[in-house]
Amino acid sequence: MKILYIVTLLLFIVSGCRRDGDGGATDDLRRNLDQLIASEDKYVQIKENRLDSLRRLLSRPQDPRKRYETVNLLINEYEAYKADSALHYINLNLESPIAESDSLTHMRLLLKKADLYSHAGLFSDAKGIMESIDASSLPDADREQYFANYCSLYQYMVEYNTDFDAGLEHEYEQCRRQYVDSIRNVSDTLSFIYTIYVIPQIEGDGDAAKAISRLRDALGAYPEGSREYSILASILAYVYKVNGDRDDYKEYLTRSAISDLKGAVKENMSFREMATNMYDDGDIDGANIYLKKSIADANFFSARMRNAQSLRILPTVDGAYATRQRQLYQRLEWMVAIISLLSLGLVGTLFYIRRQYTRLKSANAEVARYNEELSRVSEQLRIANTDLEDKNRVLNESNVIKEQYTALFMEYCATAINALQRYHQSLRLMANQGISKSILLKKLESSEFIDSTIKEFYSRFDEAILKIYPDFPEKVNALLKADEQVKLKPGEILNTELRIQALIRIGISENAKIAEFLRCSITTIYTYRSKLRRRALDPDTFETDILRIS
Repeated sequence: MKILYIVTLLLFIVSGCRRDGDGGATDDLRRNLDQLIASEDKYVQIKENRLDSLRRLLSRPQDPRKRYETVNLLINEYEAYKADSALHYINLNLESPIAESDSLTHMRLLLKKADLYSHAGLFSDAKGIMESIDASSLPDADREQYFANYCSLYQYMVEYNTDFDAGLEHEYEQCRRQYVDSIRNVSDTLSFIYTIYVIPQIEGDGDAAKAISRLRDALGAYPEGSREYSILASILAYVYKVNGDRDDYKEYLTRSAISDLKGAVKENMSFREMATNMYDDGDIDGANIYLKKSIADANFFSARMRNAQSLRILPTVDGAYATRQRQLYQRLEWMVAIISLLSLGLVGTLFYIRRQYTRLKSANAEVARYNEELSRVSEQLRIANTDLEDKNRVLNESNVIKEQYTALFMEYCATAINALQRYHQSLRLMANQGISKSILLKKLESSEFIDSTIKEFYSRFDEAILKIYPDFPEKVNALLKADEQVKLKPGEILNTELRIQALIRIGISENAKIAEFLRCSITTIYTYRSKLRRRALDPDTFETDILRIS
């Protein structure tokens, strides 16, 4: 009985390791959000059905005006869903007779295009379009959108440059505030643009209660799942956060994320903010789920800025998640060891009972009883062995996860290098324009830092690959014809051919991603892969064989 009591107590302790929520409305919203994530495909399918209907309508013969309106509906559906498609339909309407014959219609489409570029993180393209538009020729309603575009552009530039240059961030924030003042001069105080740009400024000027009241009233005017509801809930969450009201901040941030899911909005910041919030609260599992969701949405929409923001916190969350997994595995190992010891103790106890029973005169009855006990022990041992096999399977699966994390780390490093180079180039442009000190231009004339960083990055990549797959070059050569094998130069660990195969082995198989990683053209990558396949013993299964290298 004591042994069974100890086992029960230990299992209770392990099962109690899971954190419970704090209760309340926010926890209910979180559970609702998690359920919606599991059924997200339903809302995406609703969006795709609407898009299919509009595309079918567009394929039918229509007069120019009707066709223009249909394309406009497609633009509205795509603008928060998939940037490339929205841009395609904007360009289609820009070429239409309606836009070509009406300068105001043409400028409205340019405003949409510039706003889309801002959301996608193409700030220079967005600014170029905005500078080509003569604001004085626009009616007030369109000037309101014009100023709103600039507010969005500078807001995104502030967010993107947060970790780079505090001075530049301050300059962008000042520009954003100037355009907020411009909106105040031309907008109706009840308009949506006034609400999302000017009202938060009221909070910044010290009247948080008024800003919150106006935002809550505006939120009630839109249905959950609409883009307007998502934006207003997100802004309301920000105002609560700035004022230190963490409970309401969490509630409205979660409401914004729920609305984004129901509306199939892929250009969102709610899930990245949710991930950060979960991480701060110590909920590593939640942070990991929401961060992966944020990155997936940013990639789907083609939002470079959102993706870069998410990737900044990815190593932190991933590291914490991996640590948590290791701790759980350690607990499981301890439990397996304890149960094994208890099983051995139980076997010893039964053996002792058997010895005592064999000394009794009623040997036959005692032997029968012992056989029953022994059968129970055997069943327990069989169950314990099954549990051990399950644990081994889980540990084997964790090796696959490590490989996936390695691939993700490599992609992240490549992205970080590209981001650093773009930043280097942007600072150089600023120096040429006289914004920064002249000495900065001299430092930026040299690419030595970038070249050495890239060289070091490739060296570390090569070392990592050989650490995971020690005989990788030899195993690749084993798949090639004897006279067509890869030959490394003195001092080389891997060359370009082997790096391409290493990327394929860790799961990066798209030519575009490999080209970005190795900093060469897609055509070059295609040529390398094609030539190496032709040199293989079996060209048809060559890359599949690469995936089997261990």
